[in-house]
Amino acid sequence: MYSIIRFGSLYGLALVIGFYASHLALGTTPDNFTLGEIVGYSVMFISSLAVIMGIKDYKQKRFPAPLGFMGALGVGLGISLIAAHIFALYNWFYLVFINPTFTASYIRYSEQKIISSALEPMVIEQQLAELADYADLVSNNFTQSMVMFATVFVIGLLFSLVSALALRTHRKFP
Repeated sequence: MYSIIRFGSLYGLALVIGFYASHLALGTTPDNFTLGEIVGYSVMFISSLAVIMGIKDYKQKRFPAPLGFMGALGVGLGISLIAAHIFALYNWFYLVFINPTFTASYIRYSEQKIISSALEPMVIEQQLAELADYADLVSNNFTQSMVMFATVFVIGLLFSLVSALALRTHRKFP
């Protein structure tokens, strides 16, 4: 249990530090939104290495007891849940206190990107309508934070599955 809490907290802390550092380094101008997305997903994937380290740490502490697939998966999912909660709280805090105009700026940026594209007018209208529906969804800070929770958790789930397969202890049959 200690490994889950420790590595889940480290994973969440790495996400918060990575995202806040990118906010400080890149700023909040729409010119940096694309780069911000790349940096953001990179931070998510790199910090997900805490899942692998946490499962490995848990396995080493249990030695010589075997660690099966489901046990390793449970550890990875626990780590991911803690990190996803921490990041969702940070995301809500970011949207409410640090950068309250982010969502509106990002929607305007996306509209301009669609309008300036070389697509046919009918496709542009369709994409703008889809963006308007999306804007209604993400204008709620809680909903947007839950989307980020799900994003971190799904990435952690993928890392957990692969790690559980790779780090499980194979049973020796006589």
